[in-house]
Amino acid sequence: MKKLTDCMAALCGAILSFVSGIPPILWVLTAMMSLDLVSGLAAGALGKSDNTPEGGLSSRAALRGLMKKGLILLVVLLAALLDRAVALSAGVQFDAVTGATCLWFIASEGLSVLENAAQIGVPIPKVLRQALEALKEQGAGEK
Repeated sequence: MKKLTDCMAALCGAILSFVSGIPPILWVLTAMMSLDLVSGLAAGALGKSDNTPEGGLSSRAALRGLMKKGLILLVVLLAALLDRAVALSAGVQFDAVTGATCLWFIASEGLSVLENAAQIGVPIPKVLRQALEALKEQGAGEK
């Protein structure tokens, strides 16, 4: 029993050590990604999702969303590696690429949360609704 307790304590210590080393901007990104996932599921559960023809829940759409979130985290990892390489070669602390990448994805996830909220019926200010419509029109023209 003592060995099990020691192993659990070591595992919890390792997890806490890892989690406490994560930059705050990455916490914000993961929170936005989680909020986007939850709001997308809520839109699907209410039958108002734009991701499926019938507007309901879809395991394929959910998997696609999770894969996008995983790719976002991989891009942030690549940015962090790039920052690390620059910092090592220049001998200075450098986190600009990681910060800019996280901020870009935070903004993107925020827009997605706003879209999901609008689909669900949450009151959105007119200016934001117009901006969302303009972004949708621009995105439709790029395909």
